[in-house]
Amino acid sequence: MNPERPVGGAPIRAAGGVAARDDPARGVEVVLVHRPRFDDWSLPKGKVKRTEHPVVGAVREVREETGVRAILGARLPTVTYDVWSGDELVPKVVDYWAMTVTAEMPFRPGREVDELAWLPVDEAIARASYPHDRRVLRAFAELPRLTRPILLLRHGSAGERDEWTGPDAERPLDPLGKSQAEDLAKLLPSFAPGVLVSAEPQRCRDTLMPAAQSLGLTVVLDPRFNEDARPELAAARLRELADPESAVVVCSQGGLIPEAVAKLDGRAPVRYRTAKGEGWSLLFTGRRLTVVDPLSTSAR
Repeated sequence: MNPERPVGGAPIRAAGGVAARDDPARGVEVVLVHRPRFDDWSLPKGKVKRTEHPVVGAVREVREETGVRAILGARLPTVTYDVWSGDELVPKVVDYWAMTVTAEMPFRPGREVDELAWLPVDEAIARASYPHDRRVLRAFAELPRLTRPILLLRHGSAGERDEWTGPDAERPLDPLGKSQAEDLAKLLPSFAPGVLVSAEPQRCRDTLMPAAQSLGLTVVLDPRFNEDARPELAAARLRELADPESAVVVCSQGGLIPEAVAKLDGRAPVRYRTAKGEGWSLLFTGRRLTVVDPLSTSAR
């Protein structure tokens, strides 16, 4: 680093993934890309657009660089390193996810990426040009076999309970909550959910409705995710919903979510306090909760 050019400026946000497929002969393979400009091998990634959610950006960038269509699993380490932007060094922050390949389009070499390499993970670690990519690949290699995510979300903003004159179960989303529901609908295709489950209150159902319409799914009501339900029953239902083939979305309430997740992993409920429109990505190994990743509907 040149000491006369200190690091400064706003961070560059980027996203990418470790896209994996099963090869009958070689087992799990992941893809690296070769960039002719730098003559390096790296994980596929790219800049997140200004109003784009990192989840969406990660899937888009992997598709654009490799021709691979993939869906998200567990979150992997976020890495930060310095890059040149004009005449100054700025931090680049890259969010990564484990990804499952669902389809492969013909690869077309281009100016940014001219070659792909599908490799077993240990070979990918050896070939990767940068320590931060090797760190992400090692984290991927350490993951156990996981189910697809259960996205456990608190409903969007619905005003104040004291200001609503009708039955609380009928309290609707306010303008912010409606915006959060629309944002949720944009990011959920990156996980390809096959089931949408909601607690009974109207604000929970409304949080999932835009996603249900865009995905062509029906929202299934389940009182076990109501705020006054028993946390152990909600936890048991989450275990039942965990599926190795399909992601599931559950919209619940702020009083239940911390207690239910705590029942699954034995940690203090305060750890899982959840703001409206926020949530958790839960991944299981068998019936054991293994991964708990925070998930926000906001692009920022």
